[in-house]
Amino acid sequence: MNNEIVMYASAWCGYCHRARSLLQSKNVEFTEVVIDGNSELRRQMIARTGRQTVPQIFIGERHLGGCDELVALELAGELDALLVGKSITA
Repeated sequence: MNNEIVMYASAWCGYCHRARSLLQSKNVEFTEVVIDGNSELRRQMIARTGRQTVPQIFIGERHLGGCDELVALELAGELDALLVGKSITA
């Protein structure tokens, strides 16, 4: 089962910075796919999510949504349970 955390993002996006900071505060490894200037990666993100905005966050094949959804999961106390078993950064 693939439980890799992937976040489609943009270098200049404030919501991406907030989502990145939250994930980093959880000490989990995640792959950031920066779509700036890369129309193929942007098309891939849109095809996978149906959304055009960043960030778009996945755990495995589960689409969590964007920053607002990630923060809502954290505030509801549900994010940690989703992250259980993920690789911890040193």
